[in-house]
Amino acid sequence: MKILNLIIAVLFLVSCSEQKKEFKNVSVGMTQEEVTLNAGQPSSKKNVGPLALWIYLDADRTVVFRNDTVLNVITSTDARVDSIQMGLKKAGKDLKKDLKKEAGKAVDKIDSLGKNLLKEF
Repeated sequence: MKILNLIIAVLFLVSCSEQKKEFKNVSVGMTQEEVTLNAGQPSSKKNVGPLALWIYLDADRTVVFRNDTVLNVITSTDARVDSIQMGLKKAGKDLKKDLKKEAGKAVDKIDSLGKNLLKEF
């Protein structure tokens, strides 16, 4: 009888415990409430302009919301890669602009040297 009572007690405790949240059920179009029901509370929340970012460190995921609706679900690794790509694109544009500027200066110097040479002859 003691074993039966112990089994019943264990089953009761297990059924009362919070079930593990399933992050795989989170998808685009869900509300913040639906995400919380499926994935639980995030490790942290950040607002970036009109977007809300919910970071789930344990799942290595970031949920991006716009107007209380999931816009995207990304892995933290993807977010880092996107950030690096954006940085590289900006650096490329800046370098291109600097090269055009320097090329313009070089053309001006060549023109000036050419004019000076013509004056001497």
